[in-house]
Amino acid sequence: MNKKLVFSHYADWYSVPDSILRSVLAEAKELGVENLVFTDKWITRILRNPEDMGFFRRVLKNFKFTDMHAPFGESYDLACADRGRRKDMIRDHERALGYAADFGCRTYTIHIGAYDSVFFHKPNSEIRSTALDALEKIIPFAEKYGVVIAVENAFERSNTPDEVMYYVDSVSHPNVGCCFDSGHALVMDSYPGKGAYADYMTDTVWSGKVENYSKAFEKMAPAMVTCHLHDNDGFSDQHLPPENGIEKWDVLADKLLLYAPKLISIQSEATVFQNGFALADIVKRYRKIFPALA
Repeated sequence: MNKKLVFSHYADWYSVPDSILRSVLAEAKELGVENLVFTDKWITRILRNPEDMGFFRRVLKNFKFTDMHAPFGESYDLACADRGRRKDMIRDHERALGYAADFGCRTYTIHIGAYDSVFFHKPNSEIRSTALDALEKIIPFAEKYGVVIAVENAFERSNTPDEVMYYVDSVSHPNVGCCFDSGHALVMDSYPGKGAYADYMTDTVWSGKVENYSKAFEKMAPAMVTCHLHDNDGFSDQHLPPENGIEKWDVLADKLLLYAPKLISIQSEATVFQNGFALADIVKRYRKIFPALA
């Protein structure tokens, strides 16, 4: 196992009011949590109101950070097609990468984007030039700050493992790798006896026919620098803790530790508070899978 590999805990901290966030994080510290993911909600909040940085510096001072999730959504994703927004979007990622470096983060997970793919049925061939242009404009800032951009797979046509690797291979840059999201891969996996997806997934997201893709890990492993780990029922992105869905955790753990040579970090990404789980239970579950890390 890579001795520099670390485990970073993500949680939906944005669900916790500022007034008690310090107490909730103190509980995490008591449970032995040392590394946190700097979440997209936190960095988006700072970008919108820089004065909030002081609050986060105070609240987070007892933790280390290896990973940041970039702001995401229609106006932040690489495929953002809003001509009037793109210049500021690039600038926001530059600022976020600077904050990532300040907090000690080594990876910066970013989305290609699916807005035009889902709602306007735009083919990948028309999305690629826009997203690739944004990625190429962001790379110099990642290089400047010593952070690796990690392009994440999801469950839309524009975010398949093949599309992720298209961008990684196209730029072929040491500061660009990929983030393997196990939950997203599980949703899109095919296996004997798998039933039908919900209408929204079939009709809206995939325009009438879901195209499954298997072997997501194998496709992304050579360029994988970080990963998001969570569970689900195989049909929807539920962000459940381990052993609450159908993921084969022993197999996944072995693959991550043995067959991802560039892996820097492993991130939990279970939704804790909105799903009603105890923080102690979450920590216990990930520690069972990665006893030497979590």
